[in-house]
Amino acid sequence: MKRVFTLFLIFCFTLNACVSTNKKLPATDSNNPPPSLLKPVVKKIWIPPAIKNGGAEWEEGHYLYRIEKETTWSR
Repeated sequence: MKRVFTLFLIFCFTLNACVSTNKKLPATDSNNPPPSLLKPVVKKIWIPPAIKNGGAEWEEGHYLYRIEKETTWSR
C-alpha cells in the first residue's frame, strides 16, 4: 500500500511540474511588433572573359556578387 501511495505522489508531482512548465509568461511589450530582418545590400559585378597565363587558361565571363552591407534588424 505504501508503494502505491508513493508512486501516486511521484506521479502527481511530475504531472504538476509538467503542467507548470507549459504556462506562458505574460508579454510585457505585447503592443510592439517584433523587429524584422532587412535585406542585405549586394552589388552585382560582371567580370568579362579573360585569357590568363599566356594563353594556357581561359576564364569565362561571370558575375561576382559582393555584399556591401550585411543583413540587419529593423528598429
